[in-house]
Amino acid sequence: MNIKENNLVDLGFVNRLNDLPAELPITNREKEILIHLAQGRTNKEISQSLMLSTSTVRNHISSIFTKLRVANRSQATAIAIFAGLLEVKLDASGLETKTA
Repeated sequence: MNIKENNLVDLGFVNRLNDLPAELPITNREKEILIHLAQGRTNKEISQSLMLSTSTVRNHISSIFTKLRVANRSQATAIAIFAGLLEVKLDASGLETKTA
């Protein structure tokens, strides 16, 4: 399969992963939300866990996407992993994440 023809990979995003700064340009609260987001939690679950409104969570996620120049949760998750916010372990039972 030819990746260029099918546009399966955003090469600009992949290149940005290599250029991540030592410290992500997001606030501590945004890091908390990014960790929850990367663990697959919904906005509602994040809001309940952090005692925030869902609209506040949505606004934080929008800010995270803008600051990290990502388009979706998957890309934000990749950045969280590459930045060391999450440790990812894959075993026979599936994918397990924990905060670093």
